Parts: sequence; structure tokens; C-alpha cells
Amino acid sequence: MSEAELTAEIDYHERARAHMAEMLRTTADTYDRHEAEFNEGNRGGGGGDVGPDKELAFAMARYTTGRMKDLTDRDIALFFGRIWFDSGEQYHIGRRHIRDETAAPLVLDWRAPVAEHYYRASAHDRREVAKRRRFGFRGAEITGFEDEDLRLGEEVSSDILTAEIERPRTGPMRDIVATIQPEQDELIRRGAATTMCVQGAPGTGKTAVGLHRAAWLLYNYAEHLHKAGVLVVGPNEGFLAYIANVLPTLGESAVWQVTVQQMLKADTATAADRHEAAMVKHDARMALVCERAVWGHVGRAEDAGLSADEGLLINDGGWRWRLGVRYLNEAIDTARANTRTYDAGRRAVEDAIVQGARRQAEIRAGHSPDGRWATKLKRTEAVKGFLDAVWPKLNAKNVLRKLYFDAAFRADATGGILTDEEAGLIAPQGRALKTTAADILIADEIASHLKLPPPSDSYGHIVIDEAQDLSPMQCRAIARRSGGGSLTVLGDLAQGTTPWAAVDWRGQMAHLGKSEVEFTELTTGFRVPGVIIELANRVLPHLGVDVAPARSIRSDGSLEYIAASDLRRGVGEAVEKALAEEGLVGVIAADHRVDEMRDALGENERVEPVAASLAKGLEYDHVVVVEPSEIVAAPATDGAAVEGVGLRHLYVALTRAVSRLTIVHTRQLPPQMNS
Repeated sequence: MSEAELTAEIDYHERARAHMAEMLRTTADTYDRHEAEFNEGNRGGGGGDVGPDKELAFAMARYTTGRMKDLTDRDIALFFGRIWFDSGEQYHIGRRHIRDETAAPLVLDWRAPVAEHYYRASAHDRREVAKRRRFGFRGAEITGFEDEDLRLGEEVSSDILTAEIERPRTGPMRDIVATIQPEQDELIRRGAATTMCVQGAPGTGKTAVGLHRAAWLLYNYAEHLHKAGVLVVGPNEGFLAYIANVLPTLGESAVWQVTVQQMLKADTATAADRHEAAMVKHDARMALVCERAVWGHVGRAEDAGLSADEGLLINDGGWRWRLGVRYLNEAIDTARANTRTYDAGRRAVEDAIVQGARRQAEIRAGHSPDGRWATKLKRTEAVKGFLDAVWPKLNAKNVLRKLYFDAAFRADATGGILTDEEAGLIAPQGRALKTTAADILIADEIASHLKLPPPSDSYGHIVIDEAQDLSPMQCRAIARRSGGGSLTVLGDLAQGTTPWAAVDWRGQMAHLGKSEVEFTELTTGFRVPGVIIELANRVLPHLGVDVAPARSIRSDGSLEYIAASDLRRGVGEAVEKALAEEGLVGVIAADHRVDEMRDALGENERVEPVAASLAKGLEYDHVVVVEPSEIVAAPATDGAAVEGVGLRHLYVALTRAVSRLTIVHTRQLPPQMNS
């Protein structure tokens, strides 16, 4: 690296920054102009073309608002790489597209097709790339670079790449655009129609792959996905807070990031289920119960008190129309067989009644009645009474209450699906319905049988992280919101910590409504050092899942055991030692001990006590795992012991460190850590 070249790159970076500022000013001027047009449209009297102009102005002002956010200068380098092609073409690669005064690209967005060569080219497959340059940076300052001449045919390790991967954690998750590996890039750039399932061992970057894939899709399929929307579903609010800044940093802020509970508004639940009841309510069989609970309301013509001799008599002014029982039952059967939702079926039967009466009117009266006649006929007492008897109006709340409180109805809905004991578990204790999160989930399932969801509830693409922890019923709720869109499903079966955690991906993808799926397994760890991965791999065979052990590219990192006589003092000493190094310190303990650790450690912005059940997806430079045997033995939040879940919580805790791991214990370590 020559000083002259470094100076030239720094100057180029400043030039790019100046042009980005000019792009921001131009966008701001556009916003001001369209805002003025919108305000003028509001003041206008509605004559001429004021209306359309006002709508266009509003749309443009809204677009430029997002564009201004994207162009706002942040404390981050505008480019991180550069490539030269055999043809002589060369490009700087960065987080967003920046053009000069002639509209030529000064910096190419990392999501552009040409940028694929930067990530994928190697000494053995150059892809017409002659040379690749990686930049070192500190905040927004270019500090150095290193070059790789691919024409030499030799793989060269990158100190800058290694340093960036191992850079200490100083806050929430950051983007990885400067360090995307070829196998990650291949997954990120899969087409919009592709549904992927990525099994990823700890530290393999599966979460980053999912978020960067969302950003890549929004860039390359902007017209469709900005309209259809992209949804990111995470395991808990702490995880969402951790990843919240990644997509905005990549220029995408219009992505809804939620937990399953938030998506369903189940975070408003006023009660909690006992473990046994929750297991039944989250079971895939409940979908069949819900279906039967809805469609079981459909009756026969005889249920309306009709006889084969008389049928249904409809008074229409001076006329009377008669529809036979056979005709009506055929209409019910046809509606049941050919409609997707209960409400649509009721309308189909109603329409069949009108059609039957219309045919009689055409024959007897000699003319075809119009739409107003049809509407009037539907409002007659005979038609309404018949429909209410054979296809009554329903809503999800009432069906749920009937399922829970009407023993005979519940027996009909669950018979042959649930055991009598299981059916009894879903009935609330007492007469009051204090809604649990699972109840809201079941109500959502019931509602799906009643009517189609509004288009606003569907998304063009959904990214699901920690998907192994979803129950079958939660999977179905997400599937209903994917419409015909694709999914990016991320997770690690070994980190499944809910009582209903998946044990294989094919079954989980079936619950998510997808049969055409590309399955991928990531086993190369970039973030977790080898010494820590080796410890976690000792626990892996005891978790009851068929996944490959991880391997790490990192030979650094440290692992320390502290056998303490006093747990609080031992943890305090471990944290004090950890704070002597850079980065964040996570103190992971059994859920019941977290408050004690928080009190003992006091306030420190670099130290975060975390419950073992909530540690999934998080990363810290230094992790202190407190009393592993307590984590293994800890029951679920409702007091029920779930076999194997505690050991998986420990596996998660052991793999949260990206540099150093300290294990503090007063009791004997779990035997699985030594095998």
C-alpha cells in the first residue's frame, strides 16, 4: 500500500461524500417543491386537474422523504471495496449508489449485479476480475487498503477482512456488507420467487444473511416488494431491538419487524396457559379442530324445518316462489365443496336461492328481475331465516367461546382429533374467558376459515429468524400472511428452546405452507472462535437433533472456567476482568437469577445481564455464563419442566461470545460439557 494511492482513495471518498451531499440537496429541493404543490392542492377549490396533481405531489413527497433518509451522511465509510475487471472497467463498492455530475457511478450499491463479482470472485474462479481491493476504515474515515491480484492464481488471506469480522461489539447488530462471504452472497442473491430454509450453526451469519437478503430483494424487486411489503419475524423484542438498525443502515426503513405475538396482537393477552394446555393449543391438530368448529355449523335444509312436500316458500309481492329440499341441499353441498371460506359459502347458498327464484320468475312472469329485486329477495324473512338455520353468521370470538364453554360442541369439534383429556385442557377454568396468547392464535385460525384476510395483511416476502422455535399453529399464522409470496426461513434446530420446537425442517416448512423449498446448511462459523465452538460441540450430540457440528475459521478467542465459592463474587470478578478488554459483556444466567445478577453488578452500559431463555440471537464480545447446572435445570416460565430445553438454553448461552467466554460455577458442571 503506497501513501500516494491511499491519499488518492481518501480524496475519492471525499469527492463521493460531496456528491452524496449534492444528491441530498437535490432530493430536498424536490421534496420542498412537491410539498408546496400538495399544500396548494389542499387550498384549491377542486377545479381543473388539482386533484391528480395533489395525489402525485403527495406520493412524490413521501418517496423523497425516504430518499433523504437514505442519503443522510452517517458515521460510516461510503465504500469498502473496489474491483478492476480484465476489460479495464473498475468500480468502488459501497452501501448505496452515488453518482457524479454526469450521472456516472462514483460508488456502486453492493446489491447491484456487478457487485456480485466483488463477493464471489476467487483465485480459482476470477469471474473476469483482475484485482480486488479491500479498505480498512474507522467510522467514516478510510484508514488503509489491501489488494488481491486474482490473476496470480493464489488464495490470499485478508487481514482487513479478519479484523472487520473480529471487531468488538459496541452496540446493536451492524451490517456485514464489507465481509459477506461467497456462500452467504449466493443465498442473499437468490431470486424473489425462491423460498429458502437456512439451517445455520452458531456464528455462521444466518441472521445477517436473512436481513441482507431482504435489503437485496427490496433493491432488485422494488416495484413489487415496496408495494407488497416485506416482513421480518423475530423471536422476541430484545432480538428485534438488537437487529433494528441493520436494514435502515442498508437504506431500507419500510420493513415491519415484529415478533409473532406482535403480529397477532397476542401481546395484549391478559392470561397465561398452563404448560399442558399450551401444548395442546399450539399443536397442529388444533387447525383441524378450528376447521371443524367453523364448518360444523353448516346444516341441511331439513334443519330449517322444511319438509320435502313444501320446501322453502318465498313471498315476493303478489308472487310465491317454491324451492325444493333437494335443490337447497345440492346448493349447500356445492357451496361447501367450492368455496374457501365460510362467509363465501353462505353467500353462495344465498345466490343459489336467488337464482332458483329468478328462473321461476322468468318462466312465470316472462321477464328477468334486476339486481334490486335480488337484494330485496335476500332480505325476506324466509330467506334470512333459512340461511340462519343452515349456514348461520359467525365471528371468530363467538366460535372460540362456543368451543371453550359448550361441552357438547367441543366434543363434536375435537372428536377423533384430540383425546378427551386434551379436549378438556382447552376449556378455561371457570366461566370467564381471560384470553391467552394461544387463544388469540386459535381465534386467528378460526377467522381464516370465516373469510379471506384483507390484502394489507399479506406480504411479498417474509424473513423468519429462529424459526425452529415456532409452533405449528404459529407457522400457520405466518403462512396466511405470506399469501403467494416467498419466505426466507432461518434457524438452528440445536437452538430450539420452546416446548414445541421443531426437530426437522421439512415438517416445519410444511406448517409454513411451502413445499417447494431450497434447503441449505451453514456450518462455517465466522463470529465465534474455535475454542468456544469446540465446547458447544460437546453439548450438541445431547440435544436430540440431526445437525452438523459447526467449525470456526477463527483460532483466537479464550475460554476460562472459574470454580467459585461465592457465586456473586465470582461473577463480579469475571466481569471486572472482562471490562479490561474492549466490547460488550453479556452475563447469562438462569431466568430466576438474572435480577440478582443485575443488583450485584450495578449499572454499567457495557454490561448486560440476560436471561438464558432470551439470549438467542444476541452477541457479546465477552460472555460470562453463570452456573450452567442451573440453566440446564431451569423450568419453563409457567413452572413446567420441559425435557431437554434447559440443555438447549445452555447451548445457546455458550455460543453468544464472539471473543471470550468465562464460565462461573459453584456446583459441578453438567456432564454434557465434558463428554
